[in-house]
Amino acid sequence: MHRDPDRGRSRGSHALQRGLTSAFSITGGTALLALLGITVAEVFARHVVGVSLLGAEDLVTMSLTVLVAAAVVYAAQEGGHVSVDLVGRFDGGRAGRVADFLARLLGTGATAVAALALFAKGSCGLECGEVTGSLSIVHTPFYYALGTSMATCSLLLASRMFDRAAGSDADDSREQGV
Repeated sequence: MHRDPDRGRSRGSHALQRGLTSAFSITGGTALLALLGITVAEVFARHVVGVSLLGAEDLVTMSLTVLVAAAVVYAAQEGGHVSVDLVGRFDGGRAGRVADFLARLLGTGATAVAALALFAKGSCGLECGEVTGSLSIVHTPFYYALGTSMATCSLLLASRMFDRAAGSDADDSREQGV
């Protein structure tokens, strides 16, 4: 059963979350198209022309970074991250809701710490020699993209911590055997 992650939310919160998800989805789609284009060009150049494109690996790596950043937010908004509900199998009531709250609290903290670490690492930039091997693409904007994605994921988790629908969504999924 697919849960509705937006059940029980205000319209403003819903619009903001959907807007963020849409922005990250468009960014991720663009990164995926870039990745596809680079890969096709590299394969063509290597097998038809007999030359490897300089910097193709750098561009692929940076495109994948943006794609992963976008996918993290999209999965958080759509409830696509993997979860196993062991507590709910034994006690689907209060203990399940407490476990859901604690899991969201832990996830919120972990993604917030990850965001801070990524922003700190990204702020070093060229001084720390954080560049790609061939084209010397500075890693700073990619650290910031990942940091923004982790911060957004943290905010999404925090907004769901006190969501009344969270307990009933978990109960619904247990009843369906999910």
